[in-house]
Amino acid sequence: MQYYVLEYQYPGKGFISGGATFVPALSDYYDPNHTELSPFTNVKVTLDSRVRKLDVDFFYTGNRATVVSDTFKQLLEQSNVVAQFIPAQIYYHNHTSVPEIYWIAHALQSLDCVDYEQSHYAGKAMVLRSIDQPSRRIAKGFEQIILDESSIEGNEFFTLDYTYISNPIISERLYQEIKKHKLKIHTTPIEQFRP
Repeated sequence: MQYYVLEYQYPGKGFISGGATFVPALSDYYDPNHTELSPFTNVKVTLDSRVRKLDVDFFYTGNRATVVSDTFKQLLEQSNVVAQFIPAQIYYHNHTSVPEIYWIAHALQSLDCVDYEQSHYAGKAMVLRSIDQPSRRIAKGFEQIILDESSIEGNEFFTLDYTYISNPIISERLYQEIKKHKLKIHTTPIEQFRP
């Protein structure tokens, strides 16, 4: 099956980003996979000053929060995606609010599904030696990523465990749904992705 990487940079727009403030305030820095968030959490996102018009369905904040539009959230829920969706109020740099509804997709499923033998990356020999040891090395410097589909087990939207890549990955089926619903999301087939 084909898989796609969700890109944080859009052609002609550049990176869409901003700063996220959590209410209630977090006791430590935000970690998208390990921070426990109360179901009563809200997030305020202030976009970077260069973002003049927010017209995309997916972006990423400077503190690694994944932001999705309400339409994309509904599509993810229909696909049984594992995530906690936190309401997000989005503001332009001049404090004007964005009228559309957005959510933080928190605690996405992180899968150990890279085929480390077939993929090309820096320090490959060290990573391969560490796979069965308690001090597992994180793979980085990828030139080509090959996924082990047997480890994906039908998941449609996930991140890659044991890598420095933070971009979410989507399945071919979800990619086709995104196209059908005309969502504004920039993707790259995983075998062409160069982090």
